Amino acid sequence: MDLLLELSVEKGVLNDREIREHVDTMIVGGHDTSANVLMFTLLLLGSHPEAQEKVYQELKDVFGDSDRDVEKHDLSQLVYLEAVLKESMRMYTIVPVLARRLDRNVQLKNYTLAAGRTCFLFLFGIHKHPMWGADVDQFNPDRWMDQASLPDNSNAFAAFSLGRRMCIGKTYAYMSMKTTLSHVLRKYRFKGDHTQLELKLDVMLKPASGYYVSIEKRH
Repeated sequence: MDLLLELSVEKGVLNDREIREHVDTMIVGGHDTSANVLMFTLLLLGSHPEAQEKVYQELKDVFGDSDRDVEKHDLSQLVYLEAVLKESMRMYTIVPVLARRLDRNVQLKNYTLAAGRTCFLFLFGIHKHPMWGADVDQFNPDRWMDQASLPDNSNAFAAFSLGRRMCIGKTYAYMSMKTTLSHVLRKYRFKGDHTQLELKLDVMLKPASGYYVSIEKRH
């Protein structure tokens, strides 16, 4: 916000309408997206109790039996939890389609995309491409624990978009979601069945059915 206002007041780069549109983007992009990633993540953990137990043990290693707040240095130790988040975003890509206006011709193998046209990028398809391996349709957070098991192409994971227009809040989103999950999963256990989900595309990927998840307090 400081940068937007500085560009407007001191340099006259942005007008009020453009600032408002940027703020709308930050609010929508930073709220609904993270909330839905957390929902899908908890559902997947409820469907895979062995992964949920590994997350819980990692949290025990970092926090012990305490319910203390999450500090900055804790976040870097939650390696498996971050792997779970990435795998959840790969399985259920919250923004599955992106649109980009081409400022130049783009030559593909058999086609040329013309400048001035709009190009749609199907991120959901990228995340389900065979380059992810034979278990591409399976929830497997362990794939993120070994760099050698990931695709060679650095653009294979595009949950936060790609290039110069990628999500400006990526780092904050990871911090926020890891903090939330570390509190919730220390206190509660989840059970669910993600295979029962029916999905719909409403700008973002959302369940068209119920959530098929239940929660119980840990003792």
